[in-house]
Amino acid sequence: MVRKNIYFYQKTIFLKHLITLKFIFFFLSLSFGQQRVYTSDIPSWVSPQNYNLSPNIDEEEISQGLLTLLADYQINVPKEESHFRIASKITNTSGVQGGSTINVVFDPSYQKLTFHSINVIRNGEIINKLNPEYFQVIRRELNAENYLYDGSYTAMTNLSDVRVGDVVDLSYTIKGFNPIHGGKYSNLFYLNDYVPIGKVNIILYTKNGINYKLYNTDKEPIISTKNGYKTYNWTTITPKSFFYEEYIPSWKIMLPTIAVTDYNNWSEVTSWASSIFSQNEALSSELQQKIKDIDSNNKSDGKKIEAVLDFVQNEIRYLGLEFGIGSYKPNPPNKVFEQRYGDCKDKSLLMVKMLEELDIKAYPMLVNSTLKNTILELPPSPEFFDHCVVKVVDNNDNLMYFDPTLSEQSGTYKNRHFPNYEYGLVVDKTIKSFDTIISNSDNTVYIYEEYDIKDLKGKATLNVKTTYTDVEADRMRYVIKNTAKTSFHNELENFYAQYHNNVRMRKNPVIEDNKDINELIIKEFYAIDSIWKPMNLEPNKISVEFVPSNLLNILVSPNMDSRRHPIELPYPVSRYHTTKVKLPQRWRFQSSNNVLSNDVFYYDSNIKFNKKDNIITAKNYLKIQKPLVEVSDFKSFKKDINLLEKSFGFTIFIEKDAALIPVKSNKESTNWFLTIFLILIATVAIAAVYYYVNDYKK
Repeated sequence: MVRKNIYFYQKTIFLKHLITLKFIFFFLSLSFGQQRVYTSDIPSWVSPQNYNLSPNIDEEEISQGLLTLLADYQINVPKEESHFRIASKITNTSGVQGGSTINVVFDPSYQKLTFHSINVIRNGEIINKLNPEYFQVIRRELNAENYLYDGSYTAMTNLSDVRVGDVVDLSYTIKGFNPIHGGKYSNLFYLNDYVPIGKVNIILYTKNGINYKLYNTDKEPIISTKNGYKTYNWTTITPKSFFYEEYIPSWKIMLPTIAVTDYNNWSEVTSWASSIFSQNEALSSELQQKIKDIDSNNKSDGKKIEAVLDFVQNEIRYLGLEFGIGSYKPNPPNKVFEQRYGDCKDKSLLMVKMLEELDIKAYPMLVNSTLKNTILELPPSPEFFDHCVVKVVDNNDNLMYFDPTLSEQSGTYKNRHFPNYEYGLVVDKTIKSFDTIISNSDNTVYIYEEYDIKDLKGKATLNVKTTYTDVEADRMRYVIKNTAKTSFHNELENFYAQYHNNVRMRKNPVIEDNKDINELIIKEFYAIDSIWKPMNLEPNKISVEFVPSNLLNILVSPNMDSRRHPIELPYPVSRYHTTKVKLPQRWRFQSSNNVLSNDVFYYDSNIKFNKKDNIITAKNYLKIQKPLVEVSDFKSFKKDINLLEKSFGFTIFIEKDAALIPVKSNKESTNWFLTIFLILIATVAIAAVYYYVNDYKK
């Protein structure tokens, strides 16, 4: 599927996306299709727009030295033409570079780009800067690092003699909609941005009207009839900038948004999808032989499902050549099998056809990898999906969901991890609504640390056992396979070097992979020359702090007392962290137990001291119980976080002359949550081991 999702659109609002694309990685190649820029007068159907050269905007809120005075977006649906006009004022020297660089993206396989004007307005004088000879039309691939190639090109030019105070005013039209939609139109528009805007204007020209839905705005369109068109017009003047906060849920529609579509219901979408996924070509003899081999080597349906999934996941590499209609229509299974690569829809359809040959019901299913339940709030349109997976119904009518684009997965067909997409639309023309997908993964990580402090000088050993389950096991399995052995060992050792001086591996780690239950275990063995460190604020003492680091990377600790937007949390996920410390001699210690439970998380900290054996055992458990913190729940969430801080970890310390001092809890010593940010920075290298960036190639 074409990689379009709302969160991406919110981060790169259309007026930025269409004018200046910064930090782009280009694939340079000889152009085919449209190799030059066309010019013409503005189409007669376009409604002229005025704008204020000096809108009432606080200049200190302007970002990167550029103020957008006008963002004009007009769509003629019957003509399949999209007209854009953008006027930007350069307010300081940092804006000269961005304001003088023009990039416009289009797909030459079905679109034609025509410029109408590029003017620089300086002290009331209009300077014509449109010269098609100065443009370059080059291949650009934003998703090349994810093995996705959409065939788009960029028409780019750099304007000469652009100065602070200039207004750069340009207009152009892109003709052509993707023919896969058969003339139907869907899109998202935004009436605001994260930075100030002078004016936003949106006009839709239709023959028979269009369905629309508003989000975070009550601004209804002005509907009129003009030249045989039914038009919808939204205009805002100096809208209030969106207030950005960290951890805003990626699936939430936060900006004032307009969703438009020609589709009337989801049945029309499934009918459309069924038609483009339809394949009448007989399976090749080579593909049939592969299916026969799977059938003969596996007795049960479950084993056959596993074998097909393993083949498609691991032997059909992920690569998307999504040009034109190829961004939606899958390639024939024979072609995918022969070339041994495909994107999400190619791999999904191949898996479906192989299972059907084995008399197992299977269907492609459209999902959005980000939107979760927000997809239910959107009007019907195929534009709002960015991924394709597979739904399987076995002979006992058990429903199962699989993502054939994932690799290095383990587990049986019953416990194979499936991402928390929440909702999916099955590609079957009889389907009228979404499947609700309940994730069966807890994504738990268990850490067991065993310290043995040999003497008061601080010589110690540390043994660590980490158990990864579900997607965490899949991720770590991928990291191990794709990282050099020495580098992997260094990353593990460097993690504990952030906590202890002079730590080294006593012997190589031991890795146990229990694939049937999708569990991966890593055992580590360290020697520590001196576990003690100088104690903060008490120079005559030395100490060692024990922190359940496994919990740090899943719990958000907000540093503000109030919120305007919800907070996104990792979900579903849970962590266990047990630390056992063998002390060198008798010690004084008071056991403790703290439990915090709310709708958002459950936390249990239990620290016990075995006087007979001089052993401290600290058990910590944290489970995230919902994917976000609502604004109405923030104050109570913040209060519980403050309580959690007081029982997070513990410290033992002694005088420098080794006189024994009682054990001290972190309630009296270091506040670990105040130093979480520093810890996370210091351990950024190991974060790459725990969480590789696979992006789950869609």
